[in-house]
Amino acid sequence: MDSTRIRPVAQLIATAGIFATLLVMGMQFTVHHFTSKESLIFPTIILSIVLIYHLLIDRKLITNKNNLLVTGSLILFATYYVLNINRDAPLKLEYITYFLTIVLLFTAIVFFKNRIVDKRMWIIFVFIYANVFFLPTLLSINKLIAANSNGIIAFLLLFFCLINLKEKNVILKSLNIYTAFLLVITLFTATSRTAMMAFIIIILFFFAIKYLHRYTFYIISFLILLSPIVTGLYVYLKHTAIGQSLNDLSIHITGKNFFSGRDTIWSEALNAVIKSGEIWTGLGTNVEFQKYGGYLHNLYVQVFYQSGLIGLVLFGVLLLSIAIAIGRAKVIDTDFRILIGYFTAILFLQVFEGHLIYKFEIISVISWVIIAFLIRKASEA
Repeated sequence: MDSTRIRPVAQLIATAGIFATLLVMGMQFTVHHFTSKESLIFPTIILSIVLIYHLLIDRKLITNKNNLLVTGSLILFATYYVLNINRDAPLKLEYITYFLTIVLLFTAIVFFKNRIVDKRMWIIFVFIYANVFFLPTLLSINKLIAANSNGIIAFLLLFFCLINLKEKNVILKSLNIYTAFLLVITLFTATSRTAMMAFIIIILFFFAIKYLHRYTFYIISFLILLSPIVTGLYVYLKHTAIGQSLNDLSIHITGKNFFSGRDTIWSEALNAVIKSGEIWTGLGTNVEFQKYGGYLHNLYVQVFYQSGLIGLVLFGVLLLSIAIAIGRAKVIDTDFRILIGYFTAILFLQVFEGHLIYKFEIISVISWVIIAFLIRKASEA
């Protein structure tokens, strides 16, 4: 059969597989949750097979120094992480498929000239997601559970509405505007302080980058290096007058403590690695830490706890490779400004949430999809 006929079929199957997998992942944070993490393995395997098949028949690939550098860094970190994460026990298929999904989706978006999922298709997916999971909550039919995570999901899904604001099709345009409105309401009613702050960061960077794009690499690199410092400063501030003032302000505005226990679990996790003597490789697990099921709410603490200084260095190289790629961008249009704003916001989320690794969930995958869109955009001549 002619490959020109096979490609549309493969693209359709891949699109359906991606959206089905994301919808199942999204159920983990709703009252519709009736699946386990292990059940996500099967749609992920099917998706992986289709993406590999599409890679073999898509001859028009986009290859340059930017996407090769970033993808190579991602594969290097993912390989080390998977091999190290359960080094004292058999490898879990859950982690292998999780990272395989991220790497394959990232590769498909960045390298395939014929996109696996056209950005207009995301309008339909986000519309379905918002109406199935968020609208019933806003209408008080269902109760919003995992409010913080749902706020972040709404924030991430809003990206696909923003990049489609110029859609000319009347039906798709109407769906997109309605969905964007619904997501913004969900974002601010979910009481996720990190999601709200991330939303503000996007607005600031969207306008600022128009005048500062020549310094993009330096700004992003500075933010990457600053993030671990902010983590340490956050722990330190709790015992100061400034920290107490920030806590009082947070309680007054949001009804929540500014520190919310994160400083405690970060300190305990770091001490656990130091006492174990496994500073270079970490503890090689994500289930030993007793509080919050091992989830440490910080990318850098999580990486160090699980995979040590080696993991931190490899992930730092990955983030800096992204900074290099976007620093070389030549097309500074509206989409790029939205993307750079989202990447900056995602970096902010890693200090207080850290969803880029560890979690087998929609937040992680959507974050990497957005980063892939950014790398592809930065590669445009």
